[in-house]
Amino acid sequence: MPKVVVASYDAMGGPEVAAMASDGYTAGPTDAGEYRILYCGQHSSRAYASWSKILWGSELKDDGAGNLLVKHQGKWQSLGKLTPVTRKEIAEYHEALYGTKKVPDKWVFNDFGHITCYFYKDKNRDGKFNKDSESIHAEFFHTTPVNEAQQAQGLPVILENSHGCIHVKPLDIDGMRKKGYLNKGNRVVIHGYAEKTVAFANDAKGRSPFEVHFYPGLNQIKIVGVR
Repeated sequence: MPKVVVASYDAMGGPEVAAMASDGYTAGPTDAGEYRILYCGQHSSRAYASWSKILWGSELKDDGAGNLLVKHQGKWQSLGKLTPVTRKEIAEYHEALYGTKKVPDKWVFNDFGHITCYFYKDKNRDGKFNKDSESIHAEFFHTTPVNEAQQAQGLPVILENSHGCIHVKPLDIDGMRKKGYLNKGNRVVIHGYAEKTVAFANDAKGRSPFEVHFYPGLNQIKIVGVR
């Protein structure tokens, strides 16, 4: 059956040429290839532990003695035991994002936003995740704190280059999940930066099975279905 584009979304990958980003981490091109969606969930990062070890939306509170507590892994814990980030830095980051210098009651600083969708290379092409021989790819679909704040305040959501992951707008990743575009097992194709011609016709009547095609050279995700 012919394949057609059923939806398009703005998206940003890493820069085509690797370089040191302003945060001190290397940013490089998003890996081209074919993958499959494994699952979507909230991300806790060891690589970016200062702001991203704590899950998005985790509750924050003051213990009454000047210490901040966070609800982490189902229990209240001292924030200082999980991250070196200070109360002052939290308030300043909140001001940069939302315009008010304060410690919020929820953690809105995780670099991967409110949801992350993971994919893997299906080496034997059996459509299943074989944990003994396959692993989650180190790049994901996710949002960012800046875009989450823009969305929450009704401001234009402006995507920026990632370190290699695929940045999408908060409402878009929610919409893609709701429509089944990011369901487990769906095929993901990350195209090369030079690929700037979409090889499918536009047709909103396309249907499942859906494929997610990311064109980093176009800053676009194309959802492809069958007609």
